[in-house]
Amino acid sequence: MTAVSLPARIVYAVLAFPLGAAAGFYLSTPLFIKLAPLFHDPYPSMEGFGVFVMALGVGAASGLTVFLVALTLPWKRRRKRRGRAGRAIFAALFILLASLFLADQGNALIYDLAIATWLALAMSFTFVRYGVLDQPRRTATPGRAS
Repeated sequence: MTAVSLPARIVYAVLAFPLGAAAGFYLSTPLFIKLAPLFHDPYPSMEGFGVFVMALGVGAASGLTVFLVALTLPWKRRRKRRGRAGRAIFAALFILLASLFLADQGNALIYDLAIATWLALAMSFTFVRYGVLDQPRRTATPGRAS
C-alpha cells in the first residue's frame, strides 16, 4: 500500500472528517454569534440554539469537504476520468437532499444558500473532477512470439 493508494486515502479521509468538522464548528460559532442578528435568526427566543444548529451545519460541511479532499488525493491524476457524468448526478442529488434538509430546519435563506454553494463547490472540485478510484495500471506485458 503506497501513501496515495485508495486504502491509504480512505484512512486519511476517515481521520480527517472529525478534525475538519470540529474545526468548522469551532471556527464558525463565534462568526455566527456576531452575524446572527443581521440575518434574523428564526429562533428569536432561542438565539443560542439557532447558532448551534448553523454551526453544526458548517461543521458537517467542512468535515465533508476535508473528507473529499483526503479521499481524492493526489491531485496529480488526470482530470478526464470515466464516469464523470454519473459522479455529477450523484453530487447534484446529494446537494439537493442536503439543501432540502437545511430548508426543513427553518434557518434563514442566506445560510441555506451559503452552505449549498459551499457543498456544490467542494463536490465539483474534488469528487466530480477527480473521482475516487485509481486508474488501472497498464503494465507492459512481454510480447509473445506466435
